[in-house]
Amino acid sequence: MGKVICVGNAVVDIIVKNGPDKTPDGMTRFSENISMYVGGDAVNEAVSLKAMGNDVKLYTVIGDDSLGSAFLEMIKGYGLPTDGIRKDREYSTTATVVTVEATGEHGCMTLRNGAAGNMRYSHEQFGIDFTGADLVSVASLFWSKGQRDEDLTKLFAAAKEAGAYTMADMVLDQSQMSLEDIEGAMKYIDFLVPSYHEASYFTGKNSPEEIAAEFHRKGVKTVVLKMGAEGVFASSEGKTFRVGTIADEVVDTLGAGDNFVAGFITGIVDGLDIEEALYFGSAASAIAIRQYGANGAIKSKKQVQEYLDTHRK
Repeated sequence: MGKVICVGNAVVDIIVKNGPDKTPDGMTRFSENISMYVGGDAVNEAVSLKAMGNDVKLYTVIGDDSLGSAFLEMIKGYGLPTDGIRKDREYSTTATVVTVEATGEHGCMTLRNGAAGNMRYSHEQFGIDFTGADLVSVASLFWSKGQRDEDLTKLFAAAKEAGAYTMADMVLDQSQMSLEDIEGAMKYIDFLVPSYHEASYFTGKNSPEEIAAEFHRKGVKTVVLKMGAEGVFASSEGKTFRVGTIADEVVDTLGAGDNFVAGFITGIVDGLDIEEALYFGSAASAIAIRQYGANGAIKSKKQVQEYLDTHRK
C-alpha cells in the first residue's frame, strides 16, 4: 500500500446521458438519465487510488455552499478524509455539466469562475504534511488562475525533500499561462502525464517523441502521453514505450485519463517498472470507461490486476 497525496481541482459533475444537443425555444426535452457525481482530476485520482488500497490524502478547494456540502458527503462515502478540503467563501463550488453520447464520447460545460478555478497550489496554505508520502500528484496544471510557479516549486521541492516521487497532470489552458510560467516547478517533476492534445498545445510539437523531448529539456524526468484510443506513449531515461488500449467496452470516456493516472501511480508506488505501470494504468482506465461517471468503477487492486491478466495483448 502506497501513501499518495493528491492536490488539484474538485468539481461536482452533473452527467446527462444521451440528452439532446440543443432544445427549441420554450421546449423541454428528455434524457435517459441525469446523475450527480464528484469529479475533477485530483478527486477522480484520489477515489480510484483509495479503491486500489492506497493511503490517500486529498487537498482541494470547494465553495461554502450546498453543492460543496453535497461534495463533502459524497467524498466521505468513498472513505476519503475531508480535512484537506478547504471552503472558499468568495467563490462557488465548481460544477460541470457533462453530456454523454451513445458512443461514450462526452462534452463538458464548466463554471468559469468557481472555487477550483481560483485555488492556489500552496502546500503552506493547505498545511500539507509530506511525512511518509511515496508520491505527490498535482492534478490540473493550468486549471486555476491562482496557479503560481513559486507555489508549485515550493510544493514539489518539499515533496522531493521528503523522499516522495512527484507527478503532474494538466488541462487545456484555462489559466492563460504557458510552460514558461511554471519553468521553476517543472525541474522537480518526476512524471508528467498530460493528454497528447494538451501536451501538443503547450509544446507546439506534434509527434510524441518531439513533445517528450521538449518536456525533458525543461527538466521533466519521465513523460507519459495519454493518447485516447491509441493507448499511451512514455519516454524515460532515453527509452520509449508504447502500450495500446486494452478496453473492451466504452460507455463513458469521462475520467479515462484520471483513472489511468491512478492505476499508473499505484504501479509506481508498488515498485513496478515504467512499462508494467503503464499496463496497470491502462487496465484501470479500461475498467473506468465501462460505466457512467468519472470514478467509482474501480473497486480494488485485485479487480484491476485480473482485468489486465485477461485483456493484456
